[in-house]
Amino acid sequence: MIKAVRRFILLALILFASPWVSAEFVVSHRSAYAPGDTHHVYSTALLRLALEKTRPEYGDYRLQPIPPRNYARSLKAVVDNTYPNLVIETSYEQVLTHHAQLDYINFPVDLGVLGYRVCFINPKLKAAGVKIDTLAQLQQYSFVHGVGWADTEIFRHNGLKVQEIENYDGIFLMVIGGRVDFFCRGANEILGEKEQFKHLSKLMIDDHFMLVYPLPRFFYFNKANQLAKERISLGLDKAYADGSLQQLWQIHHRPSLDSVNLGARKVIYLENPLVKGLELKVQPDFLSLLQVEPSAATKK
Repeated sequence: MIKAVRRFILLALILFASPWVSAEFVVSHRSAYAPGDTHHVYSTALLRLALEKTRPEYGDYRLQPIPPRNYARSLKAVVDNTYPNLVIETSYEQVLTHHAQLDYINFPVDLGVLGYRVCFINPKLKAAGVKIDTLAQLQQYSFVHGVGWADTEIFRHNGLKVQEIENYDGIFLMVIGGRVDFFCRGANEILGEKEQFKHLSKLMIDDHFMLVYPLPRFFYFNKANQLAKERISLGLDKAYADGSLQQLWQIHHRPSLDSVNLGARKVIYLENPLVKGLELKVQPDFLSLLQVEPSAATKK
């Protein structure tokens, strides 16, 4: 009864106070920035699953993609409440969590998989047979990230040299041109990116090591959109409890993980200073879905 009353009050506040007054419940999300881009496919499917799970309590909905934009501009759109109930998936950072205009759902939407990083490698290094086994060895090389990515602070905290550039496509050209040595991606992302940039014949994946660090990713909202947060949070809980979230995860991430052979790679662990003090509602455990553990021989 208390929850029903609270939901009614939230709905009333949305209808009378929000600039997005509408008869239908609209949830906005990021869209592909270019043909072949698959970065937001899973998060959008997960939003749809959570909203479907909560139809009995909340009714109909409509998912609405926003115009293509990079991470920094998407985050600004959330802060400014530019689109109705805009949700973006991003890595946990204390600076975001303490932002006056932002709120998040404490649920690791990708079950921790993005913290397992496999790297595109400078073709000359691969041709030379370079094999990295320790963090100290890795500190001799250079990396590249997009502007504003949480990974940059994590890498620099661990003594790694990182360049930041705004042009995402240009990152791949920097790697194959030898201007940087590595571009590390989530093990669940790398197969899709290999396919997207297959026209770059020299684009190669390192097959020896992977980086592992805690990198929980959450759904973030503007604090004004509490009804959306409440509904999606309930939907995630339901989907996780009945296993449909894990099934969706397998569909979207398993092919890429199988392609990079996690169990055969040397594991290099990094510290993530951005998650200090974070207590997760659900402990991410995607390895149990794979029924694969990195072999004892590969652990540092």
